[in-house]
Amino acid sequence: MPVEVGVHYDSDLEHVERVTLEVARNILKTHKWGVPDYQTFVIFHTFDSSSINFTVMLRAQEYFNRFFIKSEFIKALHQRFKEEGITIPYPIRAINYEQEKANSSAEDKRAG
Repeated sequence: MPVEVGVHYDSDLEHVERVTLEVARNILKTHKWGVPDYQTFVIFHTFDSSSINFTVMLRAQEYFNRFFIKSEFIKALHQRFKEEGITIPYPIRAINYEQEKANSSAEDKRAG
């Protein structure tokens, strides 16, 4: 099962990959529905608007059990990222006030 994750652009991606794989392997070995010998992997794939995104592949013993594995993985990864100082960024939007003011003035002139 794929799990989508995003990290800050300032992240050391080698470190992120290493930590993520440690967490994923631990969950697969310790969770009752994990597949302990599955060779989990990480693929970085997107320079997004506020993060570098990657996919982690996990495997559950039964299709339905994937939800429980994914939930435990997300909780464990979130905690470990905090401990390691790896940032999962919030989406950021920049507003150019000068441009917005100019657009507003132009609209007022057209309306008036």
